[in-house]
Order: sequence, then structure tokens, then C-alpha cells
Amino acid sequence: MKRALKVLAYVALTLSVAGLAYAFSVEHTHVLHNRAGASESKVMVYFGGFVLAVVGLGLLCAYDIAHHFGWRVQEWFLQGGRPALATAEMEQAQQLRAEGRPLDAIGVLREFVQQHPHEWEVMARIAEIYNHDLGNYLAAALEYEELIKHKLPAEQWAWSALHLAKLYGRLDQPEKSLALLERLENEYGRTVAARRAHKAIEQLRSGAAPSDATEEGGAGTGET
Repeated sequence: MKRALKVLAYVALTLSVAGLAYAFSVEHTHVLHNRAGASESKVMVYFGGFVLAVVGLGLLCAYDIAHHFGWRVQEWFLQGGRPALATAEMEQAQQLRAEGRPLDAIGVLREFVQQHPHEWEVMARIAEIYNHDLGNYLAAALEYEELIKHKLPAEQWAWSALHLAKLYGRLDQPEKSLALLERLENEYGRTVAARRAHKAIEQLRSGAAPSDATEEGGAGTGET
């Protein structure tokens, strides 16, 4: 359902519920007090219309809830864990990359993320394409900055932060790189990425740029 039509439906149903509830209340009061012109049939009509409007509004709300969350709950129970990744979109994006169309690949993945904003693997793949295919380090860094705002599994957060720190180095922002690496080491010290971060911190403090070893990603980061 288009957004404008959906908004109109919500407004119409909400006004109907309010209007019919008020009409029912007034007419019911008139019937109870035997006022002139009072009609029990009108009471029933208003009540029936009220019930139908409430049901319609409830169905519309249920549709929205199911559309945004239902698929994730279903996949969670079916798989006993996290919902499945956007396999079709990822494969399509990979094919577009192979054809030398990285921007089209990003478009496919971006459209999916807009509908499912918690799919961090897809977000990581977008950052990877910006980084490796397009060499747009600033765009890749912005993607990783958004990614690490999410509540990720420890290993995935750590690797994403490590890749971002490396990008900060390429963007000539050593202070930001060092701060992020130190956070990674302090807060995610048990991860594999934290051990890489420790080496990168030593290199930064010695005045050298972190080696490319920090780019070797873990599973689920989207790095190749």
C-alpha cells in the first residue's frame, strides 16, 4: 500500500472510530432518557459502524506490524536464531560487482537496507564495495560509522571498528583511528580483532601507518 493512501486510511478510520463512538454515546443517552426522536435502531447502526471501523483500524495496524517485524519473528523461530540474510540481494549485488557495476550493486543493497535497517551484513557489504571497488574511503567510513552504532555481536562490531580505523588512517585522521582502536581494545579485548587493534595501536604510536593486516576481516563483516 502506498504511503499516502495508508496515511489517508489511518486518518479516515481514526476519525470514523471517534465519530461513531460519539454518535453512539449521544444516541444511547437519548434512548436511555426517552428523549424525542431517540432510536434504538440508530444506536445499533452506530455501534455496528464503530465495531467495523475499529476492526478495520486494527487490521491496518496488524498489517504494518507484520510487514515490519513479522518476518523477523518468523525467521527467528524457524531457524532458532537470527533471521536469514538477504541471500538473493547479496548474490545479485555480487553479480553486478563482477560485471563492473559497483554503484548498481550498492543500489540493490541500499534498497534492502531501507526496508530492513538491522541487516548489518548488508550494511557491511555496502561499505566493502565503497572501499575496495570504488576506492571511496570517505563513503566507506561513513557506512562503517553508521554500522557500529548498531548493537552487533562482539566479533562483528570489533571487525567493523577495525576496518573503520584503517579507513581513518587512509583519510589522514590518525587521532580518530587511534581513539577507535583504543576503544576496541578496551571494550572488546577478547575478540580476534582486538589483538589486531593492539598491533595497529603500537604502529600508530610509533608514527607508522597501520599495516594492511588490520583489513583482514572476520566472518560476517562483508570483507573479502
